[in-house]
Amino acid sequence: MVNPQINKVAKGVWLAMVGVMAFATPLAIGAETAIAQTAGKVLPYQEKPRVFVLTDIGNEPDDQMSLTRFLLYSNEMNVEGLVATTSTWQREKVHTDMIDLVVGHYGEVQPNLLKHAAGFPTVSQLQSVVAPGLASYGMAATGEGKNTAGSDLLVKAIEKSTDADHPLFITLWGGANTLAQALQDLAKKHPADVVQSLTRNLVAYSISDQDDAGFWIREHYPEMTWIVDPSSQNGEDYARATWTGISGDQYYRNAPGADFTTVSQHWLDENIRSKGPMGKGYLKYMFIMEGDTPSFLGLIRNGLNSERNPGWGGWGGRYIVRQPQHEMHPIWSSGGDFYPGNPNAADTVIGKDGKQYTSNQATIWRWREAFQHDFAARMEWGIKDYAHANHNPEVVVNGQAGQQVVYLKAKAGDTLTVDAAGSKDPDGDKLSYNWFLYPEAGSASSQPVAVKDVQGRRGEDNLNAPAVLTLGENGKQSVQVKALRTGTEHLILAVTDNGKPSLTSYRRIIVSVN
Repeated sequence: MVNPQINKVAKGVWLAMVGVMAFATPLAIGAETAIAQTAGKVLPYQEKPRVFVLTDIGNEPDDQMSLTRFLLYSNEMNVEGLVATTSTWQREKVHTDMIDLVVGHYGEVQPNLLKHAAGFPTVSQLQSVVAPGLASYGMAATGEGKNTAGSDLLVKAIEKSTDADHPLFITLWGGANTLAQALQDLAKKHPADVVQSLTRNLVAYSISDQDDAGFWIREHYPEMTWIVDPSSQNGEDYARATWTGISGDQYYRNAPGADFTTVSQHWLDENIRSKGPMGKGYLKYMFIMEGDTPSFLGLIRNGLNSERNPGWGGWGGRYIVRQPQHEMHPIWSSGGDFYPGNPNAADTVIGKDGKQYTSNQATIWRWREAFQHDFAARMEWGIKDYAHANHNPEVVVNGQAGQQVVYLKAKAGDTLTVDAAGSKDPDGDKLSYNWFLYPEAGSASSQPVAVKDVQGRRGEDNLNAPAVLTLGENGKQSVQVKALRTGTEHLILAVTDNGKPSLTSYRRIIVSVN
């Protein structure tokens, strides 16, 4: 396993507030400023994010598994591409036929899914965005005249990305050379300033680097937002990657404390594979379950809104902006300085054994039971009527319904009461309320405790840096929060029903203390 080097120059340089910012090109400014501006960029909320999938489906079962889950949430996304690609594990062929297979399974249950929620696309709508990418490996396969139906489709999606309020999320489940080809073709069609403007509205979440194209794109198109654990193409770096927190506990042996129950073959047999047409296409995994799924988990409309800023954390994990060794520009990645008080991409959580664990992978496995139960419920939507399936609670905070972030302001010393009165369950199930602070979520985009704030010197005093908020009296539906000092902190409310399977919805409350 190769550990990335920490960028000492960039350490601790973050914005003092959370807010929407215009992104500036790292080439034109210093590394510290580039990191601060990237970390502070907060995308607008979208009810249905625009999504483009690039998948090396066919190289092993996990892409087909991920696509099964993805289509069950397609009512919450605008799906603009399902493109088959190559990767280091499948270098000379692409499998649109396997995408068609899963879309066919989806078609069998789509009418029933509409009984539970509106917006599920028709089979013909999905088939219209299925296309092949480059059937050769890496950057050597790109260039003049090497465009494909998949890269052409991606060019059209990028050309629609003129509105900063509607960025395009590109999920890379395999290699990135189809994206590289699309960007090359885009650059031939449009002036440099137009290309820069368009690529500024692209967000790529790459499951490590599965060919050499990702590095090339990051070097030549720094305006893009990139979420990736950079890696060699032989898989040796995967064990340190955040995305392995989806289910990699036993294979990669990197997630002590995680509960493996809901990602075991046994649980999947009972709750996923036995559930109708979609279940019959959900294969048994060879290595880990759904290694590509973290790339879109954050787009699911569960109230966490983590796609708006990768540093906020959510079902798809949490990242920070840093410049890993050999990278030309800062990107959203894992790692960081793990000295207490300094920003890093690890969460500290309580494991199944009651002990405390800190890791990059924990930023995903901490939510595992919730996202697996949610998946199991969606599988049942495909085969059951509304009355016999479970549906997510609807959360209200301080009178604000919906799923958007709740922003609060306070002064140091204030005590706030945050109330979930009005929250309800569409099935009439009993609800439980869990309020918790998420201090790591603020560390990626907020100013950490400055040295001068803690007795004016470095060293052991940093270990005792005061929190921004503290939770006081908890009355189940409401909680009292005391503001201790200047800063920004995230409070999460998780509301869980007692249905089968139990389902959880969230609201993120961001408190700015002045």
